[in-house]
Parts: sequence; structure tokens; C-alpha cells
Amino acid sequence: MNSGSARVSASSAPKSIWLPILGLSLVYSAIATAIFFLISWLVADLRYALSGALAAGIVIGFFAIGILIAEAAGRIRHSWAMPAFLGVFVIKVFGIAFVLLNLGLPGWVNRQGFVLAAAISLVAWQVGEVRAFMKARLAIYNEE
Repeated sequence: MNSGSARVSASSAPKSIWLPILGLSLVYSAIATAIFFLISWLVADLRYALSGALAAGIVIGFFAIGILIAEAAGRIRHSWAMPAFLGVFVIKVFGIAFVLLNLGLPGWVNRQGFVLAAAISLVAWQVGEVRAFMKARLAIYNEE
């Protein structure tokens, strides 16, 4: 039997790809946030560091909610995971825009620290997601 016709058993398929993605992304973002917090506290001040921590918390929460909803939808029906993830993403984008535009940020927030930490946390999260997707073992079934 050649390797092109080998079948992968269903038992080797991962139970869920979403939770490992969440875990690795959280680790990457937490490390980036901790480094940002320490450096900004030493170089700037505590207000700058706390502004960054707030931003990173929002970014992490923003992405974690989407992954958890995709996980829940995927448990109901496997094909619902990605549409649920994308639908929640659109709702969150408009929701966060509404909150930030209408309520604004608290007065103590340093806007530069907030934006910089949000960008760093976002990039770290995305690197974690990409690495987790690359490590995911998705079973490919031979339909012949």
C-alpha cells in the first residue's frame, strides 16, 4: 500500500483545535503583556503600564471570547465553529467600536501606552494562533 492511499483513523483526529489555539495564544499574549508592563513601568510610569495592561486585557478578552464561542458551536455541530467564530468577530468589532466611541476611555488612561500595548498584544496573540494552527493535527480522510 502506498502512502497516498493510507487512511487516517477517526481516533487520531483532534477532539478540538480551538482550546489548544486559545491556550497558546494566551501564553504568547501574557508574556508580551508582562514584558510591556515591566518595561513601560521602568521607562515611563505606572499609569502608562496600567494603560497597557487595560488594553492587553481588552485584546485578550476580545479574541478569547471568539475562540470559546467557536469551541461551543463546534461541540454542537462541527461545521458551525467557523461561522460562529466569524459572526462573533463582526459583532465584537462593532461592539468595541461603539463602546470606545461613545463611552471613551477612563481619564487615567495614557492613550499612547494603551494603543502600543494593544498592538503588541494583538501581534503576540496572532503569532500564537498561527503557531497553534500550524501544530494542529487535522485528520485528512481518503474518500476513495
